[in-house]
Amino acid sequence: MEHLSLKESAYKIIKEKLLNLEFEPGSRIREDLLAQEISMSRTPVREAINQLTAEGLVTNVPRKGIFVVQLTSEEISHLLDIREALETLAVENCIDKASQTQIKNLNSILEEFEAALAKDNFKKCNSLDSRFHMEIAMISNNKKLIDFLMEIEDFMIIARTIEKKNQPKLKNELTLAEHKAIMKSIGNRDKEEASKAIRTNIRTMKANLGLDDF
Repeated sequence: MEHLSLKESAYKIIKEKLLNLEFEPGSRIREDLLAQEISMSRTPVREAINQLTAEGLVTNVPRKGIFVVQLTSEEISHLLDIREALETLAVENCIDKASQTQIKNLNSILEEFEAALAKDNFKKCNSLDSRFHMEIAMISNNKKLIDFLMEIEDFMIIARTIEKKNQPKLKNELTLAEHKAIMKSIGNRDKEEASKAIRTNIRTMKANLGLDDF
């Protein structure tokens, strides 16, 4: 049990570093140095890296080592196209199924986002951005849809971190405004406006990443 706990702890720490771009995309990760950095033995670190390799966040290159995944612009663009299609369906289903309590919970996420933004806590803003979108998917109650979105969400978190590396305040203010537009449409049970607001939000991200031509 203790061994599993160490592995899970190593996994959580390393994954957070990857999602926050504390490791440069494409850079090599040395297992021994990483174990020293997080004050753990190499065994749980190795097991955590194996899990992260399976998830696609790092790659194991034979005779060269472990490297942080480096998504191309085309790959990010394609992931955003997939996300747009899936989230359009998710928000339409959400409108059909959302209870008043669930709508209140979505509004609470936006309130947390606004509070984090006021404190320039951009890391928390990124986390709440992800949570808002995933909560809409959860309310849709479509298991396959949720699974597909969860499969790409780690890459979306990385893309958001890249997107908001410059001018984080301004870009998060725009994200909040776009999320409020999505929320207003959900509250009004307006599928057409909600779908439009979701597409606007995702296409803003694409534009910020310079992916309009893909």
